[in-house]
Amino acid sequence: MSHRQEYLLEMLRLEGRRGFGDKCSGCGTENPLYRCADEDCFTSGMKCRNCIVESHSNMPLHWVEFWNNKYFETRTLRSLGLVLQLGHSTGQQCMLPHRVQNFTVIHTNGIHNVHVDFCGCNSILEHRTQLLRSQWYPATPFNPQTAVTFACLRQFQHMNCTGKLPAYDYYLALEIMTQSKTRSKPKDRYRAFLRSMFQWRHLKMCKRAGRGHDPLGIVGTAPGELALLCPACSHPGLNLPDDWRDVPSELAFLYVLFLAIDANFRLRNKIVSNSYQSPTLGDGWAYMVPSQPYKEHLAKHVSEEERSSCSGFAAMFLANLKNVRGLRVSGVGGICCGHLQKGERYCNIDFLFSCTLKGVEYLCIVVSYDIACQWSIHFWKRMEELDPSIKVRFTESGVKFMVPKFHLRAHQLSCHVPFNFEYAIGGGQTHGEVIEEGWAQGNKAAAQTKEMGPGTRAQTIDDIFGWCNFRTIQNLGPCSTFPVWY
Repeated sequence: MSHRQEYLLEMLRLEGRRGFGDKCSGCGTENPLYRCADEDCFTSGMKCRNCIVESHSNMPLHWVEFWNNKYFETRTLRSLGLVLQLGHSTGQQCMLPHRVQNFTVIHTNGIHNVHVDFCGCNSILEHRTQLLRSQWYPATPFNPQTAVTFACLRQFQHMNCTGKLPAYDYYLALEIMTQSKTRSKPKDRYRAFLRSMFQWRHLKMCKRAGRGHDPLGIVGTAPGELALLCPACSHPGLNLPDDWRDVPSELAFLYVLFLAIDANFRLRNKIVSNSYQSPTLGDGWAYMVPSQPYKEHLAKHVSEEERSSCSGFAAMFLANLKNVRGLRVSGVGGICCGHLQKGERYCNIDFLFSCTLKGVEYLCIVVSYDIACQWSIHFWKRMEELDPSIKVRFTESGVKFMVPKFHLRAHQLSCHVPFNFEYAIGGGQTHGEVIEEGWAQGNKAAAQTKEMGPGTRAQTIDDIFGWCNFRTIQNLGPCSTFPVWY
């Protein structure tokens, strides 16, 4: 820290006239009174009114300050006469503008009020379209008065998925940043920000899956199509040879699909809002199973009592959880993910399992589940009722049940041989605990998703799981087919 005094003085220098004399750094006129106070503005010199407005015609969301001969006070580019023209190329003016005097824009550096001229000479160019083409996301498609910049939405999405920063805290920080510049509290646009972010997550997932280039568009999206696939797993038609079905039995283990199943009781959800106020966009398109078929299935089994005969392991007793009052769901079950209405019941996992295998074909499937010793009992009988095609495709010998290595120690001795990965042919050094890594990431968001409506919660969890999958795939190594998160 030998240079800290030097650094401090340089920071203080930026609080003054920054060494500029009495001439505008733009046009050279006398007595410039304005400067840009935004930290990412490289043109930080003192300027006259005309030059500061002109130099920020393409940077309209910067903060500007005015020298009143005693100190710098906040001004807005709007108050200095800057009007943003939408729907036209840079420098062009619309002959029939529709002006909005106090348009609110939420950006990475705060909440701004700007003057906006919408193009009125092109009758088919909607206001929302003009905003989107300027990379401002409209808070409503009809007569928008508020927008959130793409940069702001992208920044929050990365912060939320990586560090699980709640939307409330992020927006509060923007409010405080705005107050520190303007000395006044901005308009409350928190709900507009939430609504825009909710839609942004969905559209980004559709964009990554190539739905914008498909002739059927978004409405043609198939269940699970927005989920990122693991390139290390076997995927017929993608990374398996044409003759993979005809390999000798001693090589069949190369094309086995390993599935890990688990229930997570941290990702609970209170009974707040409803499906009308908080709808699900793309229900069942990513990591969460379709809600309506799932609810119909649960309604047939909701009153069933399930007990564990494995005295060494107590997970199944969570099926009779008592502390579920006031909760819409008590947790999340993971293969592809679905809600648990009350603990870890067979009916929940059965439905998730059938959704995971819908339409897929493999030589063998190895299931890693901490209560596999119990769940496998009468498994095929339950599948016969839920999805008989599973038995036809795989036969009873095509699905093997294992208990993950860490959890196996808690089971009674009779489970240690038949459900042990160490004795499974083709199991290698598989530990079966990989699903816990996903929970470790998702659990950080438990506090915020607990208070969300059903649609917002599902969209947030889908987005976070997608981010975890993206990071996992990215860390496998360089590959031209890896997905891009942007």
